[in-house]
Amino acid sequence: MRLKNISSCLLLVGFILLNDETQFIKFPSRQLGLLPVLAQTGEESLAQEARRLYELGYEQTDRGEFQEALATFDRALTMALQVGDRRLEGVILNDIAVVYRILGDYPQALQFLNQAFTLRQQINDRSGIAQTLVNFGAVYQSLGDYPQALDFYQQALPIVQGEQEQDGEAVILTNMGELYRQLGQPNKALASFQNALSLFEKEGDQWAIGIAFANIGAAYDALGELSQSLEFYQKSLAIATEVQDTLGIGQTWINIGAIYEKLADYPQAIQAYQQGLAVMRELGDLDSIGQAFNNLGSVHRRMGEYSQALEFYERALEIRENIGNRAGMAVTLQNKGLALFEAGKLPEATETLYAGIDVLESLRPGLSDLNKVSIFDKYQSTYSILQKALIAQNQPEKALTVAERGRARAFVELIAKRLSPEAAQEFSDRQIPPPTIQDIQQVAAEQNATLVEYSIVVDNSAKNSSLLIWVVKPTGAIAFREVDLSLLEGFRDNLVQFLVGEETDAQPEPLLTALVRGSRSSITETLPTISPGQVSNRKLKKLHELLINPIADLLPTNPEEKVIFIPHKELFFVPFPALIDESDRYLIEKHTILTAPGIQLLQIARIAKRDRPRETAGALVVGNPVMPIFQRNPGEEPEGLKNLPGAEQEATAIAAMLNTQPLIGSEATETAVVERITSAGIVHLATHGLLDDFSESGLLGAIALAPSDRDDGLLTSEEIIGLELNADLVVLSACSTGGGSITGDGIIGLSRAVIGAGAESVIVSLWQADDQATAQLMEEFYRVLPQTGDRAVALRQAMLATLPDYPNVRDWGAFMLIGESASQ
Repeated sequence: MRLKNISSCLLLVGFILLNDETQFIKFPSRQLGLLPVLAQTGEESLAQEARRLYELGYEQTDRGEFQEALATFDRALTMALQVGDRRLEGVILNDIAVVYRILGDYPQALQFLNQAFTLRQQINDRSGIAQTLVNFGAVYQSLGDYPQALDFYQQALPIVQGEQEQDGEAVILTNMGELYRQLGQPNKALASFQNALSLFEKEGDQWAIGIAFANIGAAYDALGELSQSLEFYQKSLAIATEVQDTLGIGQTWINIGAIYEKLADYPQAIQAYQQGLAVMRELGDLDSIGQAFNNLGSVHRRMGEYSQALEFYERALEIRENIGNRAGMAVTLQNKGLALFEAGKLPEATETLYAGIDVLESLRPGLSDLNKVSIFDKYQSTYSILQKALIAQNQPEKALTVAERGRARAFVELIAKRLSPEAAQEFSDRQIPPPTIQDIQQVAAEQNATLVEYSIVVDNSAKNSSLLIWVVKPTGAIAFREVDLSLLEGFRDNLVQFLVGEETDAQPEPLLTALVRGSRSSITETLPTISPGQVSNRKLKKLHELLINPIADLLPTNPEEKVIFIPHKELFFVPFPALIDESDRYLIEKHTILTAPGIQLLQIARIAKRDRPRETAGALVVGNPVMPIFQRNPGEEPEGLKNLPGAEQEATAIAAMLNTQPLIGSEATETAVVERITSAGIVHLATHGLLDDFSESGLLGAIALAPSDRDDGLLTSEEIIGLELNADLVVLSACSTGGGSITGDGIIGLSRAVIGAGAESVIVSLWQADDQATAQLMEEFYRVLPQTGDRAVALRQAMLATLPDYPNVRDWGAFMLIGESASQ
């Protein structure tokens, strides 16, 4: 007779954002459901007793009596070994590991999981193998080793699907959802949890449904939708109480406390946390106890009670260090550093925040590119707080290295893969160190450019509070300026229509974000009752006042000298060439402008250029392909894109200038472009650009090309980043190719994909420009480029030459150069 398959497993603890406020509910190992033993004598009687003891151990685990469960499992294991019941032996080994995981003893948990996995492989217990794989993943997830965790989940998923175990599939989806949330991808987490819930509902498992409700609540919390979050927590608490799920009751109280904390109802938050803490202490769940201490510390910090906050943080940190929860340590160190900063203890705050960053960055090796980006975004406030602490101690240069350390690091590692094989291997074997002040000064000298780095730092209400600006001259001189962004309050009436989310549970949107959005909208859209020129000039002047005026005296007076802007957050969408000063002069009239996601990116790109000489042959020019027909979203009607006759004329003229034949119309297939793009020295694509996530990879963007029987005509960012480009320059002469999602790593979109694939530089557009104006600008660019040998200089001259014929900013101000400037 067979034992019933076990398909559920442990669900990892989670934590979120600054305060580690919410946590996902754990799945302990599920009831085995033993079949009766036929005989009652001899070995068969002993086997029955072993199974009875196992069931008792399971019940003790479910009640939170963990030490008693371990003793019972040990007796059951001895009996299972005596009677040779290897299947039961594997079950018990697995469940002992689950208990050790709950107790935070990860080495012991891994030891027993290894024993269970070896045994289950020997007896070919497919369901058992899957269960142990997922428990491996849960332990590594607790340890912050996300690549290992994801690998184990992905190994287990096809096994349970093959065995048609919906319950097991649901648990894996739940664990993967928590992993996505830990990596700062709450939308993916929510989708995973909702899929798991539908499977649990089919099984009619109330206990699991209650846990799924709690996890969905935590995902809504991460998305800032607090009302929905509280609703799901309350549903979960009701079910947990009904089915006497003690663990679920304790964790859900902690989660409810997090919502009250965000709603600034601190007495309710403390009461909920204390209720959850009492339950978790009774259970001996160290992970949850550490989380509750951390969250209590955050409530007291918000109330200005810093001594009590620090006491709770110390207790949380001690537990998290003891159990090896690195991600939890990073959160608590960040919170402790913030409390010390607010209490005026600046040296202690600085030391603590540096320690938090060190732990945080230890989580990154082995993650995929996008997961590195999202986990950095999740903890980016640590870098902001540390910058504020250093500025308060009059250490602006150290603050600059922290600003660099907190941006474009994943992008740097992506570019490092394009180095020579030996250098690339060296970088992959160790974490790339953050840049020093000497590195930054060397970049300015090598680029022969003035570097301008911005950093937006936030206050405790998640509103922009100040703008930090560093200017690094080619001589190595560094200057620092700070702008108080509360000055924008006086401009609020001009921004009301561009503010988003003021009537929702989400944090109010910063006025700087609304200003950037408003400036873009006023350029690209016609608003009723207000003339476009009036609107765009007012907001472009305000951006100039905030971003340029404070450093105007530090910028070069020679317009031929280059300025490289390193934006931050929403500033990536600022059209720097089109900013207008008080004399109504555009910034491009006074400066030669480039942008880059980070100073270290310029450094590694220059190393790659020296380290791996490019072998190219000619140019690739594409214009006005036969447009693909596609669905933007599942279930929607397929749509096509409009014909671009101006792009065809542009491509024909530019191809003649570059001495090549353009790919036009039906010839411009995705297949033909991919075949030629890797060997081209210059790539010019005059077509539509799209900002959708067609590959569902998180990499936004696609270039529209002609479809064929071998492809769909959409060259996506994910496909581009997989290419080996050797081009010195890629021009994406299409609408909105500079768009994408804003992260601490820069814009995740087409521009990042092109540079990441190996191109030295890329020209993109921030919005859709007039066809004829774009054609004139691009033809002028290619006419001037051979004369200047410098892409930034050529782009500036092309803009200035186009401006008299097309004075509207919309027609010439959209384009920006990212990457290397010199073409020789």
